[in-house]
Amino acid sequence: MEDVFKNIKSFKGEPAEGLNPTMVFFEAALGVGCPYCHDDDAAKRDIDSKPQKEVARRMIEMVNSINKTSFGGRHQVTCYTCHMGRSTPIGVPHVTGEELPPALGEDYLPSRPSRPAVPAVSATQVLDKYFAAVGGAAAVQKTPSLTAVGTVTQLRIGRPFPGQQIEISSKPGLELTVTKAGQNDNLLAYGPTGGWAKAGNAAPRDLRKAELDALMLDDAFNLPAQLKQLLLDAKMERPEVINGAEVYVVSGHTKNLPRVKAYFEKENGMLARLVYYMDTFVGPYPTQIEYRDYRDVGGRKVPYSWVISQVRNREFTYAMQAVRAAAVDDSKFARPAAASR
Repeated sequence: MEDVFKNIKSFKGEPAEGLNPTMVFFEAALGVGCPYCHDDDAAKRDIDSKPQKEVARRMIEMVNSINKTSFGGRHQVTCYTCHMGRSTPIGVPHVTGEELPPALGEDYLPSRPSRPAVPAVSATQVLDKYFAAVGGAAAVQKTPSLTAVGTVTQLRIGRPFPGQQIEISSKPGLELTVTKAGQNDNLLAYGPTGGWAKAGNAAPRDLRKAELDALMLDDAFNLPAQLKQLLLDAKMERPEVINGAEVYVVSGHTKNLPRVKAYFEKENGMLARLVYYMDTFVGPYPTQIEYRDYRDVGGRKVPYSWVISQVRNREFTYAMQAVRAAAVDDSKFARPAAASR
């Protein structure tokens, strides 16, 4: 190949006839054309005028190394394995029902309409409007504690699950969820000193830091009052569209979760969607919550239904039959003692 073409570095010693088919494969794998890596002037295709060309060389080396060490040199892993028709590969698993970025090639991006500008409204204003929309501090003071009963139903593609009864007890900064699993109860709770979980007859365990932050974001009843405190370095993002309507987007992070995005209806300020990401040793993965059917309970607007979508095609639909304003003693949230042996 280096005898026929100029500036060959990654394919030295390979037959010259294989170059053009390889370039076509790159185009297909990344959804791009020749000018993505090469100078647009065909007479200058061999020069290294674009950084993408050097990146491609490193990627060729990486793929060859993987195939050599793991697959005996077979072309098991290719550019398409990660890119799948997109110039930028998708590195984060998607949640159930989430639309993946289209694989339409480099011509798609310039042809899209201009993205909307970041709104002039501040993240603090949007978060304050949300809290006010559900009743604000006065409503929480009037109705500080709630109890709810309903069902949670898990859905996986091809794997139906029966609904389970669920009971929720809520006070400012405190939540206990009891899920009926056959003859056993699964408990999940948090409070000022941390969080804990108890599965059936097993001993209770402390929640990890990231789990605790996630549980506080999952708390549909306390979230309006505590989201502003949980969300660190909050900032406005470009608006997005949910169900045909443009929504405000506020992003940030918590103490132990690398990224959180909250989506608010522009007109009434209500929270429509929340997405948070949990870090792992190999990358983050998301959880998405959609809020539905807000109703008034003692002056507070609370969702009677919400859907938590996770990776691995798992979706949990929470449907409350009744949410009531009722006093709840703090002792209800106490971690149970481990059973003695």
